[in-house]
Amino acid sequence: MKHLILNEQANEYRKLNQFDNAIISYEEAISIKPDYAETYYNLGDLYHKLGQLDKAVRSFKKVVAINPDYSHKHKNKILTVIYFFSKGQITDALKTLELLIETNSKDALLFNMMGGCYVSLRQFEMAIQSYEKALEIYPDYAIPQHMLNSLTGHTSKEPPKEYVKNLFDDYAERFNDSLVYGLQYKLPFIVKDIIQKSTSVTKYPKTIDLGCGTGLSGSGLREISEHLSGIDISENMILKAKELDIYDQLHTGDIVEVLNSVQEKYDLFVALDVLIYVGDVESIFKSVHKFCHTESLFVFSTEIQENDGYSLLKSSRYSHSDNYIMNQASGKFVLIESKNITIRKEGDNLINGKIYIFKAF
Repeated sequence: MKHLILNEQANEYRKLNQFDNAIISYEEAISIKPDYAETYYNLGDLYHKLGQLDKAVRSFKKVVAINPDYSHKHKNKILTVIYFFSKGQITDALKTLELLIETNSKDALLFNMMGGCYVSLRQFEMAIQSYEKALEIYPDYAIPQHMLNSLTGHTSKEPPKEYVKNLFDDYAERFNDSLVYGLQYKLPFIVKDIIQKSTSVTKYPKTIDLGCGTGLSGSGLREISEHLSGIDISENMILKAKELDIYDQLHTGDIVEVLNSVQEKYDLFVALDVLIYVGDVESIFKSVHKFCHTESLFVFSTEIQENDGYSLLKSSRYSHSDNYIMNQASGKFVLIESKNITIRKEGDNLINGKIYIFKAF
């Protein structure tokens, strides 16, 4: 079979230190057989050795998603860590990482993963130490820097794109159950009613669901849309959304980049729990305005803060002040309605947010 030949060809390229050719062959094998766990592992292992750690993690996570038993029993125990983490067995993941670090004390990836485990256990001081160690080994490692920023109160303009991709690729399988049942996330199921109460329009010719995720908002938006598109940075989220057969078009990528690439205009833009993963939202507002009609609606949610501007929180999400949002909208949109809402639970606490409905002019 061709995918087996390509996998072996890539292995030969790797032995010859022809790493670019090896990556091309691995990726071609995967394109032919997308559930080929061994090739995903080989690709991840090569990325790991080349120091492309974010790509390595994404490939390793694919192995775990495709064949959990294969990954759990594999000699490379990084797969075991990912397996444990995906099952919520954080203590087991930590124990495995500690054993790995004993013989791989210069591997920044291991310390980054350890930081993620400690964050899950809300042991923030230990997480900080782990992220600092990862950065000591690899100073340009963007993900632990972002996590360290969030834990120590340093607000950046936006997270690394690889952080968001990895977060939601990992989250896709359990996203709906976690948000809807665990965190009581109801906004996607009421956004249609919120929109209908704020306008007399019954059907929008073209709607786009920005950060559509697994498509939780899709059913409601489908009812008020003649044509429905979705964008998400996570390939795994898009695959889940496709299964619903609700969207006319789905795009994988960064919101601003996809809008500029597609070059279509829309009558309704919806972005639920999207701005919380972006600090400086100026480029999103500009892109939405560029690709809307006069009187198109822009509907989105935020986590709110009293102080002006925006802040990176310990949750690694961003909160935005009302003044900041209004300043971003100035000259582009007029406010139709805004209302305070409870977005979700986090532990025993309720997260307060706001939903805005703007009209373009």
